Amino acid sequence: MKRALLMVLTTVILSSAASAELLPARGYISLYADESRSYSAYCPLPAGYLLAKVDVWVWCLPSENGLWGAEFAIGYPSNVISDRVTLNGDLSTATGDLLSGISARFDECQWDWCWIAHQTLYVNSREQTYLEVVSHSGSGVFQLYSCSNGHPAEPCLKGTNLYLNSAAPCLTVETEIGTEESTWGLLKSLFTE
Repeated sequence: MKRALLMVLTTVILSSAASAELLPARGYISLYADESRSYSAYCPLPAGYLLAKVDVWVWCLPSENGLWGAEFAIGYPSNVISDRVTLNGDLSTATGDLLSGISARFDECQWDWCWIAHQTLYVNSREQTYLEVVSHSGSGVFQLYSCSNGHPAEPCLKGTNLYLNSAAPCLTVETEIGTEESTWGLLKSLFTE
């Protein structure tokens, strides 16, 4: 019994060490158009449409010291209307918002790619723009918190931006909202429940 338990513990320790060796010295915060991190761009808004619904996913790749939390904001271009935000259910705390800055902490240390937030957006023009990770307005930086003793802040790298109305390869627009006659009340109702 003791020998079996020792073998299991050794396997866990070696697999954790092996996965930690594959992680970069500095972590990343990246924006993607889908939950599988396949796309960082959306195709152009079709001609004749007023709004296009798109998604943005905020993903983090831990550093070799693991990931306990993140602090950042998202810079939105003028042709984007932001809507609902869904936070990862594994977060223990999250304060602030994506526009001015969010500070988020996980229940447990993360050793692989993990997402922090998913947000629905609406693009209202064919102008080529992009969303990017920017500094948290309160701290003036974007950073990750490691799993080291005391969970110290670590500088991190900005990964991919999310490009809107981009050239291929891109993810097609999810929902198109036509340009038929409409009232302001009807348009506002698209963004409320």
